Amino acid sequence: MIQRHPTYWFNDGDTILHQKFLSNHDDNDIVYRIHHSKFSWPESPKFLPSSSSRTMAEIDLDEELLDGLNGCKYVVLEHEQAIDANDLVVLLDHFYGKSVLCPESDLTTRIVPILRITSPDQLNIPTLHEEAKNYFVRSFPNNAQELAKFQGQCAEEAMALAIQYDIRQPQKPLLYYLATQTHLELHDADSQDSRTSVSTLSHTISTHMISLFTPLLFTPPPTSHMECTDALAEHWMPLVIAPAIEDSAMVLERQGEI
Repeated sequence: MIQRHPTYWFNDGDTILHQKFLSNHDDNDIVYRIHHSKFSWPESPKFLPSSSSRTMAEIDLDEELLDGLNGCKYVVLEHEQAIDANDLVVLLDHFYGKSVLCPESDLTTRIVPILRITSPDQLNIPTLHEEAKNYFVRSFPNNAQELAKFQGQCAEEAMALAIQYDIRQPQKPLLYYLATQTHLELHDADSQDSRTSVSTLSHTISTHMISLFTPLLFTPPPTSHMECTDALAEHWMPLVIAPAIEDSAMVLERQGEI
């Protein structure tokens, strides 16, 4: 079934953009009536290519849907990687000035969608893709002080995108954050999701860090043999080790309290 988009359907539009979904997709196909001039970018050969555009008279669609559309160009969005409907709306918001991409744009709802949809494997809009990359990089800490206060609710997805689009600057802080501050669930090894490699890598680093530092942290400080040494050794397990294990192995904090 095909439905018109409730917002991006302009009666004076000259181009029908048809977003097709796979047969097993739950959503209906969506058509947009837009203005070709908004997207006539020579640098974007995959988006609204005039060579493959056809007039509505050539299209086998429902007559009710075709009513009043004679003379409009008809373009189908068909790419190897499915284009998310929300990403397309965010892009249209940008081009129509409803919510233009800027440094203050929200990472999750604006920057990431435009980063994806303008990439070479989707609509291929290089200038806007680079702009989205720059704003993406600015969203993450670049020094130790900022990293200490960083709270990344979408850090795993961000790391996957940074790897996918070869955005190297935020990868180290994101990986450090994921390995030390989060509890990632390992994804199915057979999954093609790029988050799988991020989860596996973070888990490996976290495990290595634990194996490296645990023997040092959980061993009583070496001292010459004195009566206090025996007292320390006697109380090390109940005062440090056991509470630390109960508190997710936060042994450093426990030592500080003691």
